[in-house]
Amino acid sequence: MIELHSEYYNIAEPFFSNKKSYMPALAVINGNYPGRVFVDNDQAPNLAIVWAIGRWMYFEGSLSSPNNKIEVSDFLQNVVIPDCRERNTNWFEIYTSDDEQWVDLFLDYTHFLEVNKHNESVYTLNLQKFNQVKDAITSLEDDVEINRIDFDILPESFHHFPYILNEFKTKKSAGIELKKANQVITICKSNGFSYGNEYFIDVDTFTIEERRKGYATIAAIQLIDQLLASEMYPLWETTHENIPSHKLALRLGFEVHDNYPVYSFIMKT
Repeated sequence: MIELHSEYYNIAEPFFSNKKSYMPALAVINGNYPGRVFVDNDQAPNLAIVWAIGRWMYFEGSLSSPNNKIEVSDFLQNVVIPDCRERNTNWFEIYTSDDEQWVDLFLDYTHFLEVNKHNESVYTLNLQKFNQVKDAITSLEDDVEINRIDFDILPESFHHFPYILNEFKTKKSAGIELKKANQVITICKSNGFSYGNEYFIDVDTFTIEERRKGYATIAAIQLIDQLLASEMYPLWETTHENIPSHKLALRLGFEVHDNYPVYSFIMKT
């Protein structure tokens, strides 16, 4: 696989331009999020890989050539695994289309990795439903503090990698913080993936005893409403097994747009 310089990332864009689930790949290609882009041929590629640094990889294209399968296997062994080891992690994930060619590739050419497959969904926001939820929501307790803050899109631990441009070391994304008794209980933020007028949203209530109290709903409403003023629209992504996340998405007015496979890899040694 050939790694592209950032000025040529657009070569890979046609592979990812047709699905909401590939929006993070498009964020990397268009310079909105740090990443690396690889193709099998920099003149007429049949296969493209986008690696969103610190998160996931996106594979798309054709594996009809046996050489491509070997190239992908070599890429995982000689690029991905060494990078994971440098970051002190032993796993990574790959997002693809729902195509048997990927199943065959990951079963036959990744014997040096443990492979698991699960399914995820991406949701888009129904504005009418969201506004109904926003209008009907009850107020929070008086002792809950709501703050609008900015979050780093990339952990400082990634700053030393040579492929991280300086602009991403200080880049921020919008977020909402809920505090109770001076302790942060819930955070909702744009996770840094944005392209066009869409962005991916993350929300988390950190302690079990503070969950199921509506804090995540309130934080998400605050952030979504804030960014809607700039005509930015959220996408929600979650695994099929994460039932609380699905319920929260539906409660906020999100609707399932697409389902797709995700492959998780664990390094054996």
